[in-house]
Amino acid sequence: MAEFIITRKQKDYLKMPYQVIINGRLVGTMRTPQAKLHLPAGFYMVTIRTGSYVPVGKKGKTIDMTFSTTEAVMISDTGYNCLDFKDKGRWWDIVFGIDLAVWFVALFLTIPHPWNIVYHILSDGFFVAWLIRLFVVRKRYFAFHSYVSSTPPEEIKPRKSRLERYMEEHRDEIAAWQQQLYARQQERALNRQRRLYKMQQWKEKHLKRKK
Repeated sequence: MAEFIITRKQKDYLKMPYQVIINGRLVGTMRTPQAKLHLPAGFYMVTIRTGSYVPVGKKGKTIDMTFSTTEAVMISDTGYNCLDFKDKGRWWDIVFGIDLAVWFVALFLTIPHPWNIVYHILSDGFFVAWLIRLFVVRKRYFAFHSYVSSTPPEEIKPRKSRLERYMEEHRDEIAAWQQQLYARQQERALNRQRRLYKMQQWKEKHLKRKK
């Protein structure tokens, strides 16, 4: 079995999941920047897909809102088989993000005439071009680079959240706080048992007197 390493070469700010499909069969979903598989040597049709199918109506119809790319990849027994992928139109997405930010700011500002007309023509025109381009390349959305390396590729770890970073930085303080909390819980449980024992002794003593 050969090792097959798939790596996402761009940062995902939205942390989108990517489906890995090999020879038309879904083998898993990438929720981290890197995934490792073990496959027999040979040629495979590898598809990377993201997005989803949006349901429409009550008859089970859906709209395909997925973006994918399929490419033939050779897996060999020697070395590390690597497949890197990234978005082809990264600059389109950056410009779209800038246009979206400017549109949001324009909601609270008044652009003087005639610059407001120029802005709307450029912004709306770019948005239409972005949608057309997105629809045209949605089946060729990713750029692939497959190669065989004699050394393992650099391990890419998922970006840690702010909470995870805080817990790592204050690991000793959190461990001490957990020990204190555990000690308090044990002390409360012991006091509860003592009160129950005293109550049981008091009942036995007074019930015997009444009899």
